Amino acid sequence: MSLDLKTVQVRLPRDAYEALAMLADAKDHDLGEEAREVLTEALLGKGHAIKVLAERLARAVGSDKVR
Repeated sequence: MSLDLKTVQVRLPRDAYEALAMLADAKDHDLGEEAREVLTEALLGKGHAIKVLAERLARAVGSDKVR
């Protein structure tokens, strides 16, 4: 299965870059591969959290409860 990957370029603070390099080295990944994994996990996690909050808000607004 082929993934449709989009190109993104970022600038990281030195401490974030060093952390990324440490993670990549520990997993024997190159920097780009590790950055993709870390960023994908973070974005999907935050995206899921936003969807859950939106669903909760929709239920709360749609209910008869007054808060």
